[in-house]
Amino acid sequence: MSPFGRVSGPVVLAAAAAILFAAGNNLQRDAAAKVPAAGHGPVRLMARLVRSPRWLAGSLCAVGGLLCQASALRQGGVILVQAVIASTLVYSLMMEVALERRRPSSQQVVGAVAVVTGIVLLVGVGRPGAGGQLTSPWRSVPAWLAVALLGGGAMLRARLRPRGRRTAIMLGAAAGACFAVDAAFLRGLATAVEPFEPVMLTLNVAGFAAASAVGNLTIQRGFQLAPLRHVLPAMAATEPVAAFSCGWLLFGERLQAGPVGVTGVVGGLVLMVVGVLLCALQGPAARAVRSNAEPDRVPS
Repeated sequence: MSPFGRVSGPVVLAAAAAILFAAGNNLQRDAAAKVPAAGHGPVRLMARLVRSPRWLAGSLCAVGGLLCQASALRQGGVILVQAVIASTLVYSLMMEVALERRRPSSQQVVGAVAVVTGIVLLVGVGRPGAGGQLTSPWRSVPAWLAVALLGGGAMLRARLRPRGRRTAIMLGAAAGACFAVDAAFLRGLATAVEPFEPVMLTLNVAGFAAASAVGNLTIQRGFQLAPLRHVLPAMAATEPVAAFSCGWLLFGERLQAGPVGVTGVVGGLVLMVVGVLLCALQGPAARAVRSNAEPDRVPS
């Protein structure tokens, strides 16, 4: 049997979620970029965005992606699903290139290939399992701390220094960690329904809501301050690593044992991180387009 035989269902659902998330990212970034950074903190920003038809259309795409993600997590583990969803970066940048009517740089093409190759290695060779259930509230404490510290730290940085590439990277990285945590709680929510466990169900609902809220506030702030190519690579590089940690710590997910499995996982993660960093590089075509348009608000 092909190594993908047992995971084809979750992989297809996760890929569909990635495409929907990418469409939502582009729509929401376009809406958020139109809101002036001065005088519009995260709360006022969201108050403006909920009245934007473009942002609401992006939210509708995100809801569709979330439904696909939840279905994938019921069948597969956090590591598997979030690794495939890391391809959101590739789809997002492809859409951004099309909207800006430019060609991607050679570095971005190589980066996209590296991301896809890394996902194939991690999923096809590492073959992550689904793991067990989140049975103890205490096991979720590190996840709560990660959301509070990373999300809060990034938002504080954006308040103190709203301009700069480092701020955009911190916002993207914090959002990636939060979205990995909300995926973990989403899987916990799906597994706590059958059999019904009211305490764990409540904990997972609260965890998912908190991680999702902080992640969305963080990423919308990033969209407000910087182009997708500055924010999304940090998110895409952080999310699979954070998902790996969540799957291992919270659900006891395991990968194929032996040198082949280790090589596939390590090689896949390295390729994914290198790929997203290459995708963040700006090519001559991108610089030429922006020289004739609105200048970036994030200096190089």
